[in-house]
Amino acid sequence: MKAWIIAGSMAGAVAFGTQTNQIRSIVNPSVRATGLEVQDSHAAASLLGQFRTNISSFLYVRTDLYLHGGVEMRPLTNAEEKEGKKGVGHAADETEQIADDDHIVTVIPSAKEDFRGILGDVERATASYKDMTGHHHQSPGQTLPLFRVMTWLDPQFVDGWTTAGYIILWDKKPGCVEKSLAFLESGLEENPNSVDILGQIAYCYLREIKEIGYEGRNYKQALPYLEKARKIGLENRETLSDTEKEALEENYRRLSVCYRELGDYQKMAEVAAEGLQMFGQDGSLRLHFNEAQALMKGKKVDKSALNLPDPEVGK
Repeated sequence: MKAWIIAGSMAGAVAFGTQTNQIRSIVNPSVRATGLEVQDSHAAASLLGQFRTNISSFLYVRTDLYLHGGVEMRPLTNAEEKEGKKGVGHAADETEQIADDDHIVTVIPSAKEDFRGILGDVERATASYKDMTGHHHQSPGQTLPLFRVMTWLDPQFVDGWTTAGYIILWDKKPGCVEKSLAFLESGLEENPNSVDILGQIAYCYLREIKEIGYEGRNYKQALPYLEKARKIGLENRETLSDTEKEALEENYRRLSVCYRELGDYQKMAEVAAEGLQMFGQDGSLRLHFNEAQALMKGKKVDKSALNLPDPEVGK
């Protein structure tokens, strides 16, 4: 009798399991929130899911702390940005794609912005604080093991995949392009609808790395990834996270450059116009659209006068 009960229970479990694909798209959507947004937007996640996400987010914060030399940073609030307050920024170096420091400030305010007077002076003297204006980052190559753990713990942690992919390139070691592509392709398998990961893969093909003799700028190889990201972005533009929206905007810039370099000015104009419908304030897309119009009319365009972005970056 017990054997029949056990067999019946197993059959019921199997039958229930076959139905789980119907809810998979709900609990694990194709376009998922990224970074620290994950733990806020998945309130009903399982305890294991919360643990994995929280650990990944914690490691991401620790990595940011390392990059900034132990000084804690925070994003500007909407109110501060509306008031015109600027982030600390940093000197032009290759770590600028790892962290957008134009929109962050130190957790402990500078003396000129601190109303606490002597109490603020004491905290700045005793805590890990320094003026971060125009600073450089620590070498990000040391953080790669942390990013690998992040993506192992939470394969949908897109920021972990894209940032690590860039850091692998940043090291400029022989084989870095192949390693970055392999790592990002693994991320794409876990997040097939990530605009950000697709864009980073395209960047691997577009970037020139003179130190290792990598010419880059392979527009034909980058094009399929950029076009796929474009399609996904259009289909999901209402639900994209802020990070993915920024990646989509960057994607339109790179796609415009690719079509220009491949000589398809009609597609260049089409892509730039489409991007402007969503990102109307983007100056680079406006320049690309105007250039495409001129090229289609057979006019010789003075690119230096247009101040066009470098094709490997697309900004």
